[in-house]
This record gives sequence, structure tokens and C-alpha cells, in this order.
Amino acid sequence: MPKLDFSAYDTKGFYDEMFDNNNNVRTNYKLFLERLEKVGHKKLKNLQYATDRAQLSLGMTFNVYDDNQGVERILHLDIIPRIIANKEWNHLEKGLQQRIKALNLFIQDIYNDQKVLKDKIIPKEMIFSSVSYLKELEGFKPPKDIWCHITGSDLIKGGDGQYYVLEDNLRCPSCVSYMLENREILKRTFPELFETLGVKPVYNYTHILRDTLEYLTDVEKPTLVVLTPGIYNSAYFEHSYLAQQMGAELVEGRDLIVKK
Repeated sequence: MPKLDFSAYDTKGFYDEMFDNNNNVRTNYKLFLERLEKVGHKKLKNLQYATDRAQLSLGMTFNVYDDNQGVERILHLDIIPRIIANKEWNHLEKGLQQRIKALNLFIQDIYNDQKVLKDKIIPKEMIFSSVSYLKELEGFKPPKDIWCHITGSDLIKGGDGQYYVLEDNLRCPSCVSYMLENREILKRTFPELFETLGVKPVYNYTHILRDTLEYLTDVEKPTLVVLTPGIYNSAYFEHSYLAQQMGAELVEGRDLIVKK
């Protein structure tokens, strides 16, 4: 069985996660490279095929609204993982926490004191002309002063090896359920790597999410729900997965009533 050979792999002109500019394997990828070199092309292809089938069997699919074929698709999972060193991740995690706190304080200021506008740091026209700006919320303060309860920041790594934020999704960041299930699939694909590398767990995400939502209310033992447009929505897998993992009710609009 032919083995994978990286001797002729050229990394010039871009940043490579596994190899440096001299084609030497980075420290955090050494163990994974050893594992790859023991796997032939055919075995690696079979592993990739198995992950695709696993996604289908778990129902990890989505629909494309403008696709008349009505075919459910999967978000293809690349079985070559991105391994982030602990020191690098700790730095990144602190930066993201700081960024989310700053975004929350920014929204709080925009709808209340508006110091950032009065000091002319941001032009008023940029805020007031936005379709997302709600004049009705002026003077409003949410429970616990928290505006963005769930935040999804899109990250990339530039050619200089530094992380950059493409955008921040403060509305309803999607696809976290795919990430959680993909982690379980990769654990079955390369079990010895997870055990040896000491990969940080992500299974408790839904527990933290539930704790966050319960923290926002003073109601004892509140009823949590995940609101979904229904089974034909492209993100229905996500809705049902989060509801199940949080122990929350999965409801549609017609299931709810308003009590004054």
C-alpha cells in the first residue's frame, strides 16, 4: 500500500498549518504526521468516505432553498484536523472573550448613553441608517445588561500566520451542532490522537448554553424552548439537536401563545 509522501510538498507563498517554510513539520502536528505516514492513500480515502456516510446517517444535512432538486446535502468534513497548540489557543480565547465583551458594551452604549457617537468615534449616520438599528430600543437595558448572548466569530489565519476576524455573528450563529457532531466523528476516526494529544473537550457546549439562558431570568426552573420554523427549514437539524442536548422543548410559532 503506497504511503503518503510529503518530501516534495512546497509551502512557499502561503501559510501552512502543518509545515513551516522549510518544510519541517510543526511541533503540534508531529504525532499526526506520524499517523498519516502509516496510512495509505486508499485507507485515507476510505476514512473520508466513512465520515461522509456518518453525517448522512446522523441526519446532519441541510437543504438549499433555491435548489429545485430537493436533495439534502452535508457539510463535508475534512478529516485532516486543524491542530492548535495550547499556548496559541489560550491567547486566541482571551482575545475573543475581550472582543465579545467590547461588542456587548458597544451595543449597550449605542442604545443608551451613545458616547461613541457624541465623541465622533463613529459617524451617527452609519448607525442610524442601518436596517438593524431599532429606534424602539433606545433607553432599553436587557436583563443582566447582556445584549449578545451567543456570538459566533468567523476566524481565518492569514499568510503571516496570525488570526483575523472576518465578521461577528451576534444574531443566531449557526452550525455549532455540526461542529459538535464532527468532533465525535473525528474521535472515532483518529481515537489514539485525541487520547495522546489531550484535545480540549467541547461536549459541554450545550450545558453552558442552557446555563447562560437560565442565568438571564429570575424565574425558578424556567422552561427553555428552541423556536424553529419547522422540518423544512435548512437549519432544522441544528434546532432539533440543540433542543435535545439542552433538554429544551422544540417548538414552532403555532405552539406558543402570548399571555399579557
